Amino acid sequence: MGVEKILEYQSLDSELFKIEKQLRENKNKKLANEMHENMKNAQTRSLKLEEKAGGLIAEIDKVKKHFKIQEEKMNEFLSKDLEKLSKEEVDKLTILSEKLAQNLVILDKNLTALAESVNVVLSDFNKTIKEFNASKEQFTICKEEYDNEVKTVEKEKNNLILKLKDLSKNIDSKIMEAYIKRRKENIFPVLVPLKGNSCGGCHMELPYATISVLNNDGILTCEHCHRIIYKK
Repeated sequence: MGVEKILEYQSLDSELFKIEKQLRENKNKKLANEMHENMKNAQTRSLKLEEKAGGLIAEIDKVKKHFKIQEEKMNEFLSKDLEKLSKEEVDKLTILSEKLAQNLVILDKNLTALAESVNVVLSDFNKTIKEFNASKEQFTICKEEYDNEVKTVEKEKNNLILKLKDLSKNIDSKIMEAYIKRRKENIFPVLVPLKGNSCGGCHMELPYATISVLNNDGILTCEHCHRIIYKK
């Protein structure tokens, strides 16, 4: 089987492969993707912080209600005329007042701790928003630079694609199909020559029986790297 046409196709395709690789490994593209990931992470973190802050605020409201109830009970106690009460009633009220005072101290501590937690969450939230905005700004710059770089090679890339399309019309459909399949898997070059008794791609030595098939059919697929081997 003649491989001249498919080799001509591959020679032209190598130019397209270089452009695609250049764009795929472009530093601005990689950085833009990294910044986009940072934005997503910051957004997820900010939502969790919002949820946490909401829970803390709800807890503060609950403590405030308890505080108000205890405060009302304390005011009710203070409004009583102790001179009109028996010793037993005074003792009970004294015990109650001590408990109320203890409850108020505990609730006050709880409120202080919750307020501190809210401040920590708000600080973390503000930091997260700053990280998001910084990543967004960097993402916009990198994406713009990458898009400009894509535009500079777009015409050349499109011309190569058109030329390759025309060339493919004169190539055996089976070998063209095999070529495209491997090309999509980023195997390049797809066609490699036999070098001695080894694959010209991965350099693995081929069994004698395999080389016999190559001699008969003109091409074969390497069992190791899946490239198409041809004999010069």
